[in-house]
Amino acid sequence: MAGKTKRNGRARIRRYPRRRTGRFSTRELSEMYTYAQNFEDVMLNRLFHEQATGFYVDVGAWDPNVHSVTKHFYKGGWHGVNIEPLRSKFELCERERPRDVNLNVAVGDAPGKMRFFECLEESYLSTPDPVIADQFRARGGTVTEYMVPVVTLNEIFKRYCPGRVDFLKIDVEGWEKLAIEGCDWRRFRPRVLVVEATKPAMRPASWDDLESIAMWHDWEPIILANRYVFAYFDGLNRFYVREEEAALAKRFELPPGVFDDIAYE
Repeated sequence: MAGKTKRNGRARIRRYPRRRTGRFSTRELSEMYTYAQNFEDVMLNRLFHEQATGFYVDVGAWDPNVHSVTKHFYKGGWHGVNIEPLRSKFELCERERPRDVNLNVAVGDAPGKMRFFECLEESYLSTPDPVIADQFRARGGTVTEYMVPVVTLNEIFKRYCPGRVDFLKIDVEGWEKLAIEGCDWRRFRPRVLVVEATKPAMRPASWDDLESIAMWHDWEPIILANRYVFAYFDGLNRFYVREEEAALAKRFELPPGVFDDIAYE
């Protein structure tokens, strides 16, 4: 979860009966809070707001409440799989998400074990990447190291996802490519992918230079080669829809805004 900051107050999507003109006809809407860091749940809700139940896989779930892409959907009756190598956050997921499958593992390109670096003061930056851990130490942070089990997305899909996966979110602090390489995308086809695409805890050198934080060039060719269509970049994550439902990309044309009725408390 690169560059995570806390918003003051609580953002919500204001859903109530109102009249619209043009293609937005009169309709009844129910209130929705957004719990995600960068309105990822708002964007996904455009696709799934009429779907009473669904299934998600959250790789790098971190916290089930704070900056959670899945909490809105869980509260609406969905369920899924949360993967989180941090023991404390896994235990929190176990308490808060009894309907979900919660796994205290990391995800990689092959099963086994890996060294994991826990950033104590900012646990959302915890990572398998030693370079990122060293950068955190250089800023005065405390890092502890330990071994964690590693599974692949193939294993997760085969064991825990017997039916359709509506969306897959991957946020593993620089380890996205290895997580992506551990999946047979021709066999397992989540409808939507949300992948963190920027360098952890980094801001652009300038607004004219987003390439200074880009990480998607390392793994995006794998996604596109497996018949996914790029739909949206929110400055932090890149969204993709599978070619079979390429028309869904139209719903990502606008960023979160007036038509989402976002309000703050």
